[in-house]
Amino acid sequence: MSKSLKQKDDKVTVLSIERGNTLEYLEKLGLRGDQFYYKIERIRQSNDVTYIYHTSYIPEQYINANYPNLDYYSSIYTRFKLDYHIHMSDEHFEEINEIAFPTPEHAASVLGIDTQFPTVFQTKTTKLEATGQVLAYSETYKRADYYKIKFISSNRGR
Repeated sequence: MSKSLKQKDDKVTVLSIERGNTLEYLEKLGLRGDQFYYKIERIRQSNDVTYIYHTSYIPEQYINANYPNLDYYSSIYTRFKLDYHIHMSDEHFEEINEIAFPTPEHAASVLGIDTQFPTVFQTKTTKLEATGQVLAYSETYKRADYYKIKFISSNRGR
């Protein structure tokens, strides 16, 4: 049974922002070997329980290197909207969710759980609809006891 979450109890903390050039992520972002991206690690907490660990990879051209503090990137979607007038929720994306069991050590450590505690591992790639350019690639681990998914059929004019 998933835990009930209330937005007012939700808190995002940016753990780190690092410039990177690892081939694996350059390929996921469609970047050349001489280009760079920024890796942004964040956690989401509710009532002091860390339930999500996000790692986002953003092409360097979409990062303001003069950010005032880490919290500037607590919402990637807000930064794209305010800094680049791109509404990420309107852009094309592919998202895959799968059960991670056991949970990788680093993710379990950040989430404060044992590796034998299941998590949902989500990968998401968002592309600029007009050009197909990758705007962001993210990997997220979410505690299984906080995961809930709901499907609603569309009303086809009935």
